[in-house]
Amino acid sequence: MKDREIIYGVCDKTGSCDSYFGFFKSKEDAIHEVEIQAKRLKECLGMMDIEIKTDRALFGGKLVIVIHQYVLR
Repeated sequence: MKDREIIYGVCDKTGSCDSYFGFFKSKEDAIHEVEIQAKRLKECLGMMDIEIKTDRALFGGKLVIVIHQYVLR
């Protein structure tokens, strides 16, 4: 069976509709993007109490950024 490629999408869940900051080939790059976008939310939107986990960021217990994993055909 052929190996399938996996990509990681960094998803913005702050609004009513999900959008993506970007897609990455390595999980490490996606984790780095979560950190960058969490810092941006702190600076631009004043979400100072944002909590960064490995693959997600929470604000007041609500998920605001998460990594989705996709398998490409």
